[in-house]
Amino acid sequence: MARVGIIGTGWGARVQAPAFREAGLEVVAIAGHNADRTRRAAGELGLVAFDNWRALVASNVDIITIVTPPSEHLAMATAALEAGKHVLSEKPMALNVAEAEQLIAAARRHPDQLTLIDHELRFLPSFRAARERIGELGGIRYAEVRYASPGRGDRSRAWNWWSDAKQGGGIWGAVGSHFVDTLRFLGMEIEAAQASLQTIIDERPLENAKRRVTSDDCALVNLRLEGGAIAAMTLSAVASGPDEPATITIHGEDGALRLMGEELLTALRGEPFTLAAGDELAPRRGNSAGGAFGSGTYFLGRALRAALDNGDRTALDGAATFDDGLAHQRVLDAARASSAREGCWVAV
Repeated sequence: MARVGIIGTGWGARVQAPAFREAGLEVVAIAGHNADRTRRAAGELGLVAFDNWRALVASNVDIITIVTPPSEHLAMATAALEAGKHVLSEKPMALNVAEAEQLIAAARRHPDQLTLIDHELRFLPSFRAARERIGELGGIRYAEVRYASPGRGDRSRAWNWWSDAKQGGGIWGAVGSHFVDTLRFLGMEIEAAQASLQTIIDERPLENAKRRVTSDDCALVNLRLEGGAIAAMTLSAVASGPDEPATITIHGEDGALRLMGEELLTALRGEPFTLAAGDELAPRRGNSAGGAFGSGTYFLGRALRAALDNGDRTALDGAATFDDGLAHQRVLDAARASSAREGCWVAV
């Protein structure tokens, strides 16, 4: 069986390790920056602990999953590829397009190794069904994306990498990248972006002081799609109300479809929305109103097992590749440039 090594003791330990094991993968090792936290996570999960991620990369694992801040992806993914490992990298792919292009070059030097981006929602049955049925809508008119979470709304929540733009923190990268990927997964390519990326809570406690937040926690982004359609995204990590279900709604000439949780809803020819595929949100680690990321991780794990253990690479058809990651990075960078220029349209 293919052996999985995880770099990252947050999402990697909390969600990926148990979901991948449930899917039948052999997760064997974990690395992190904090030695005590790494050893504690390893003990709880029955994994080998590495204090240094390079030591994990050099070990006898077959696939490295990188679940760290974007500022670390370039070095980690490049080292893993050079060590002969398959790579699953957290999104966004890198800090910017220049780094993403370096990763593309590294991937092309190792064509026999998997180079994937962890857009796990692509593996949900509801997302697969939406991709199959998107043609029923006729021509696309516009898309709406709404994400409202209070997850970082508490001003007493400590400063961490998510608060630091230099490390790739912020909601536009963390959440916006998922929804940019969803639009592209459903066949909608993006030509230009117009954005306002805001920092609502501009300082957070760190030890016994306050530290400035430089990343965005609220993003209002319009996208111009190929063919003349548009998309509007409203993303917030500092909502004051409850954690609301994230929704992606696509409106076409002949009806609409909506993705929410693990469900696909359709409303053709003006009818009410009805369940077309999927089911209620499973009580799995990583699932929340913001999305079925835990379930997506499980289904991604099943595809990885089929590809790595059973030799069925077709199981990964539709997975997000490094090429997809570069395409997303171009959109992320265009939106950031637009926001820096007071909201002018910037071509992707």
